[in-house]
Amino acid sequence: MRRRTKLPNPHTLTPDFMSKSREAKLRTHKIFVRLNDEELRALRKYQDLVKGGTRSKICREIIMEKVISTLDENQPTLF
Repeated sequence: MRRRTKLPNPHTLTPDFMSKSREAKLRTHKIFVRLNDEELRALRKYQDLVKGGTRSKICREIIMEKVISTLDENQPTLF
């Protein structure tokens, strides 16, 4: 039987939410992205610039920064 993890509330996410618990580090979902030659070249150049490790880690961090900032900007307000 697979163990299900509870997803965090998107309105309470912080940039370091991935490092909160061991369960949060367990990655079971895959996303495939196709890049053209220029995009891949730019990604590799960025990887060399920041010395951030694997491309997977870099892409994950970039995507999550964008997602979290967008969710923060679009929070529901009372007024």
